[in-house]
Amino acid sequence: MTPTAAMTPASFGADRDWLLRFCPPDAATAVAALFEIEQEVSASLKAGLEHAVAHTRLEWWAEELDRLARGIPRHPATRTLASSALQRGATPPDLGALIEHIRVDLACVAFLTREELDEHFGCWGRSVFRTAALIAIDPTHLTPTQTEARAAAERLASIAGPMVCEIERLRHFSHHARVGRIYMPLGDPPSPHAPWVALPLGEDERGALQSRRDVLCNALRRCASDTEPSSRPALRVPLLWMSIALAPDRDEGAILAPVRRTISTWRDALAVSRGKLPYGLT
Repeated sequence: MTPTAAMTPASFGADRDWLLRFCPPDAATAVAALFEIEQEVSASLKAGLEHAVAHTRLEWWAEELDRLARGIPRHPATRTLASSALQRGATPPDLGALIEHIRVDLACVAFLTREELDEHFGCWGRSVFRTAALIAIDPTHLTPTQTEARAAAERLASIAGPMVCEIERLRHFSHHARVGRIYMPLGDPPSPHAPWVALPLGEDERGALQSRRDVLCNALRRCASDTEPSSRPALRVPLLWMSIALAPDRDEGAILAPVRRTISTWRDALAVSRGKLPYGLT
């Protein structure tokens, strides 16, 4: 198995770049378009961007994603995604929940309960992750295996998708916390923000983050193990994404880090193509 798409360093962030590089060849163009859309919508959160400009940008994308869902998009990336859906006989994806997800982040909402956080991450899961999970499944030629794969993709989108999003946020928790986005439930009435924005974080806060990450990692592995081996090749995108999310942080400055990561992701992609689980999910 060889990489399926040329990769521009850090074009969509390390995780997405490696996922794009090893996703199924016929899905690579659509996955890249999806990541471009996610990147453009998320740009409303860019540091230093005037608040009014950020909201104007977000509203334009809300309208564009509505046009995508209706099959009349204008942006090159949304047009690519719509064309991919048309070629597969599928309806254009509904990414509207991504707007709500970014809108809440832009408002720096304080999450009081775990349920509020789950709903926030769920918006990303049922938009970006779900679309990625279904891209490689042709709804017009559903064999029994493909039918099971589609059902499994929907389950992964609803269960694993929010967890992948949360793990990605926890990986850069302090960066988000310093700009007002604290991805931990603060209680009602909310506890003080100060302990969560301190650098370095206190022992209790570090312990709480690690405990939550452990819970998510174990839940992702259980979710992956529930998939049928026969359906896993069609689930390469979501399973690889789940495995990449669980990968330990690497020293980005290490010369061999990209080589090691390439080999690791290649091995995971090969395992999935043979009906096995990625090594990171076992």
